[in-house]
Amino acid sequence: MSVYVRSRVVVVAAMDSEEKQIQLSRENEVLTTINHTLEVEESGHLVLAASEVGFNLPMGKVATGKLLYIESDHDISVKLDGGAEEILIKGTSAGTKGKLFLLTEFTTAPQLDNDVAGTAAEANVTFLIAGDKA
Repeated sequence: MSVYVRSRVVVVAAMDSEEKQIQLSRENEVLTTINHTLEVEESGHLVLAASEVGFNLPMGKVATGKLLYIESDHDISVKLDGGAEEILIKGTSAGTKGKLFLLTEFTTAPQLDNDVAGTAAEANVTFLIAGDKA
């Protein structure tokens, strides 16, 4: 059995809020929709305690991650494949969640930290890891 993942990323960069002076646009569904058939997935929702560091996202049966999606309502950082480099996911004050979407390859569980800039609040996190068993 496999997992089918359909994702769509729409990007419009304009010099004005009416979008009359567009610098870059990727709205056409052919350009913005990505379909994948992968072997397995692990997904869920979790709460990171304030100042929690080193939390490894569960990969379940995924041996090689090919797709990573994370959303959070507070600032958190993620490290990939055991590296030291952190990717910041910015939560917003307007109720919109910060999001990270990567098509990549990794074999080590992504590690989350909720100690960005002295965060003193829990972070509600939703994630999806999809990829291959072996």
